[in-house]
Amino acid sequence: MLSSCRNPQVPANLQEKLDSIKTLEQLEQLRAQGISLEEASPMQQFYDSLAVQALPLSYSEDYVAMLPNYQPVPQALVQLMNFEGRMNPMAIALPETISKRLMILAADEGDDRYSLWLYVLDSEYSPTDKLCLYSPKRQAQEPDDQSPMEFSITSAYEIFLTTYTADHKTKRQRLFVINDAQKFVELIPQ
Repeated sequence: MLSSCRNPQVPANLQEKLDSIKTLEQLEQLRAQGISLEEASPMQQFYDSLAVQALPLSYSEDYVAMLPNYQPVPQALVQLMNFEGRMNPMAIALPETISKRLMILAADEGDDRYSLWLYVLDSEYSPTDKLCLYSPKRQAQEPDDQSPMEFSITSAYEIFLTTYTADHKTKRQRLFVINDAQKFVELIPQ
């Protein structure tokens, strides 16, 4: 008690030590999953360890339910991907090109129903943008909600999202591409 009176920095020092321990634990978890930090960033090593989903890819109930070849996302990377609060996140990479590095993240929304998010990564494997490809929550939303019900991704990396009105009579298709800044841009139909 006397030492804490002489040094008001003790609580800050204690928090710093706790943060260091937490960081070491996260690094150890990554190492246990085969992600080494000596050679490359954890995100790069995780991305490089993912299975690759061939293109073109289109929505199907089986694909969304089974998520073939998807791998669990380490908890240490969930925050980096801004994917907190999602249950059982899993990922798969898309074929990499000189200008595009993409991966799909899936999150369990309950009852074995997954939402799918397409992420763009920059040259240092940091996420630059994300786009919701599919959301099973559409049925519970308002009639004018525009949550994607179907998607397709071409081998030219054109992303088509299809939404329907609540009565499933009207269909709206939107087209997205990835610009030079590694962001999704919606192309307006002419």
